[in-house]
Amino acid sequence: MNSAAHPEIVPVLVDPRGIRLRAHSDADLSAIVEQCTDPGSIRFTTVPTPYALDDARRFVHEMVAGGWERGTALGWAIERDTAAGHAFSGSIDLRLGGDGTAEVGFGLHPAARGQGVMSAALRLVRDYGFDTLGLTVLRWRAAVGNWDSRRVAAAAGFRFDGSVRRLLDHRGELVDGWVATMTADDPRRSRAWLEPPVLRSDRVVLRPFADDDLDLIVQGSGDARTQHWLVSLPRPYTRTHAEAYVEGSREMAARGHGLAWCVADPDDDHCLGSLSLEDYANYARRGEIGYWAHPLARGRGLISEAVRMVTEFARETSLTSFIQIRCAAANRASRHVAVSAGYSQLGVLPRAEPLGDGSVDDLVVYGIAL
Repeated sequence: MNSAAHPEIVPVLVDPRGIRLRAHSDADLSAIVEQCTDPGSIRFTTVPTPYALDDARRFVHEMVAGGWERGTALGWAIERDTAAGHAFSGSIDLRLGGDGTAEVGFGLHPAARGQGVMSAALRLVRDYGFDTLGLTVLRWRAAVGNWDSRRVAAAAGFRFDGSVRRLLDHRGELVDGWVATMTADDPRRSRAWLEPPVLRSDRVVLRPFADDDLDLIVQGSGDARTQHWLVSLPRPYTRTHAEAYVEGSREMAARGHGLAWCVADPDDDHCLGSLSLEDYANYARRGEIGYWAHPLARGRGLISEAVRMVTEFARETSLTSFIQIRCAAANRASRHVAVSAGYSQLGVLPRAEPLGDGSVDDLVVYGIAL
């Protein structure tokens, strides 16, 4: 690519926040080992395990240096300012396809997470690829479930294209992968999505679902009473279904289709139910709230309070101008939640709601204008 050698060949890129991309050096080796032995890095990357100082040395002097000198992969060390001075924060690269396309790859040191460092680094590499190298397309790929990486790509303007089954080779196993793309003609603005914010009262906390909630989700969604009123739930309801539900709640937020909260106990954070607000991004901005309660939460007014909290959140953020709640006519508890939360009955759809015993009930519609 160039008669110059690594590290002189590597351009230094700096963003206004002071995030700096530079050539790797031997001074980074111990921090590279820390990054590559971190459980998160092992889970979602193909770094060797175990990973030692010699592996870091080969990475810097063979893989990174060779990529620059061959013009096939352009890699940078990421550096951020800390109270102790400049700190190695990870690595990022452009893997050139030779046809005007390139794939981005990156890994973050655990000490730099949650600070917007990688999003800034990816924007620098994106601009270098389009403006300096004249690339036409950049692609991002990651294993399904790597939400941190997906958020970084979205924040840099990559448009999510979807999931591909068995796309990536991960330590000898083909795993499902996500793909996102950005072209030189795309606007360079963030595509970050709205995450469900944490909402609190004295009696209940609404927060995003976590993997620790799976057992209680199984209990709540597999409960006979819940299954009678929510006929769409799988039967029997297993941990695999709960995992899919949690992932689905994250996907729903990422695509802008809705938000799902875990209704949690403020004292021990245990899951007491679920509440979702969906369809607020449709053409008419009509949202819909749905919910279920764990048996331990019933009769305590917690779901009614959660509905009021989400309704107020939607009002304050102008997320939607109208919300509806639909309940089977015989589901007195669900209907009580709607009324207690300030919703008015708007009408009844005859024989419109199938139930778990095979019967069909009328569907009562409640609503509130915001």
